[in-house]
Amino acid sequence: MESFYLVLTQLEVFTVMILLGIFAIKTKALNEIYLGDLSKLIMRLILPVMIFQKSINGTTRADMLFCFTEVILSTVLMYGVLFFTGFVLKRIFSLNGNYGRVFHASTMFGNVGFIGIPLILGILPERGMLYMALFTIVDMVMLWTIGFHLTLPEEKLEHSSLTANLKNIFNPAILSIFLAILFILMEWKLPVTLNKALGAVGDMTTPLSLIYIGGTFYFCNVGKFLTRIEYYAIIVVKMIAIPLLIFSILRFFNFQPEIIIFITTLTGMPSMAAIAMFARTNDSDEDCAVGAILITTIFCLVTLPLVAYLTGY
Repeated sequence: MESFYLVLTQLEVFTVMILLGIFAIKTKALNEIYLGDLSKLIMRLILPVMIFQKSINGTTRADMLFCFTEVILSTVLMYGVLFFTGFVLKRIFSLNGNYGRVFHASTMFGNVGFIGIPLILGILPERGMLYMALFTIVDMVMLWTIGFHLTLPEEKLEHSSLTANLKNIFNPAILSIFLAILFILMEWKLPVTLNKALGAVGDMTTPLSLIYIGGTFYFCNVGKFLTRIEYYAIIVVKMIAIPLLIFSILRFFNFQPEIIIFITTLTGMPSMAAIAMFARTNDSDEDCAVGAILITTIFCLVTLPLVAYLTGY
């Protein structure tokens, strides 16, 4: 039951920060252009710094080697199940064309960067970022191959391939992960002043990410998406049923309890914001991704504590 109260407490804090994002737009402290710049700042600087600094502090080489196999295997399992889930839901609701492809991607990929990482840090403060660093290796490969491919419009498919997108994997976040793994394996430590400075920058990830989400919600037409029943299927299946399934499988194979909590939590994340960015860049169905992000993020304030309660019980 402890995980339930930890998740509930974290989400209460997150709700306040999201509301502050809406307030920032209302008071003109932020606007739509600044939100785009804020997203770039988080993804290209603050988040990579946080991943690196949190991963190398309090983690030993023995810790990483001990959990490496289980984290990688459970992450692959999670994405395999979610890929199949997205495919089945797309067929059940007869979603075709670009809308169906973006819906599939929105079902498969969760908002790990803006919501998952802050939540994991609250639930698993000691080893959470170590698990996250290993998780992100698989996550980035999946996102920049399958995820990017699914957001391509049908007219561009013949000119693209999964392997062609591998070059996009080498971004600041993945580079910070490999650097952190190198530091852990070599047992290197940062100078105290540098470590404190990077820690202070990394600590901005949670509030700025949630303020960004709140700001983007302000510009969304909620009523436009509320009647799309397929979004509620993502909530029921992807954010409740599949996390419980993953939890049961990992328990059956006696995975470490912390890793079970870690993967179960990330499986139930709301739809990933990057899918909307990909869809916009590729001239695909951005509205489908925006609707999924909006509806699932609102409902995650209920589903995440629910899954924590059921698994904790």
